[in-house]
Amino acid sequence: MQKYAFFDFDGTLTRTDSVLPFLKFCCKNNFLFYIKLIPLLPTLVGYLAGLVSNASAKERVIDAYLHNWRVADVEAKAAEFAEHELPNLLFSEGMFQLSQHKAQGDICVLVSASPEWYLQHWGKQHGFDAIIATKMATLSGCLTGKIDGENCHDFAKVRRINALFGENCWQNSIAYSDSRVDLPMLQRASEGFLLNKQTKKFEKI
Repeated sequence: MQKYAFFDFDGTLTRTDSVLPFLKFCCKNNFLFYIKLIPLLPTLVGYLAGLVSNASAKERVIDAYLHNWRVADVEAKAAEFAEHELPNLLFSEGMFQLSQHKAQGDICVLVSASPEWYLQHWGKQHGFDAIIATKMATLSGCLTGKIDGENCHDFAKVRRINALFGENCWQNSIAYSDSRVDLPMLQRASEGFLLNKQTKKFEKI
């Protein structure tokens, strides 16, 4: 039976979050990035405190930086970011696990709550068989700042995987994440591995 390997992205294959670095990359300069960040601080604090949902925080942050951006411009920035910036954020242990599964011929799937723009570029570069991520809504070729469909977070990751591969894919599967938010995916897999942030090693749950 073909084996599936599901990978979270931020904190699992990278050392940190990738959304804010991407938005910073989209700004003309650092000053503009921080000016736009100041009004978002209550949202970010609320998210960390559990008072603002992941979806709401994501929409507010992306809207603040990319509202009415043309999709073509975002895609161009995403390709540059994947090529030149993401390599500096990668987490060696996560990338090692990915290389092991690729060498074994497993079906490797990137499953992330982050926007799909740069993940599509980066995932293809690194040999993923599929990329499942959050889609952002557009209108007349421009971003609206809203999520299109379901935010790929928590239980939604399981639903998105089921929709793409069918429920039988879990019978011979392994999943990796750095966050307990991904426990639905980790527990659904045959083997789930959660990153120990002290040892920087993945431990079976």
